[in-house]
Amino acid sequence: MDFMSFVALVIFAGFAVRTVYLLLREESQKDLLLTTGLWGLALLAWALYLGTDRGWKPAVLAVVALSITTFGLSFYGLLKLREERPEEFEKEL
Repeated sequence: MDFMSFVALVIFAGFAVRTVYLLLREESQKDLLLTTGLWGLALLAWALYLGTDRGWKPAVLAVVALSITTFGLSFYGLLKLREERPEEFEKEL
């Protein structure tokens, strides 16, 4: 395992722990959607690194598609949540 794969492993383990924590807490859907969106972006960065470093294999392209889908669904969920509960978004402003 090279250094970048180890860094990615630590980052994704952190995202997994935070996601499980937010799922069990069930308080803020916004935090869960933001965490999922960041996870998708981190996955995209890792897939782009793998693609440029090791070649664009079908598995890497599948990870790119998964990461874009994850980020897109998270963004869509945030937009829908903003329509349903705008008060959650006003308290940070």
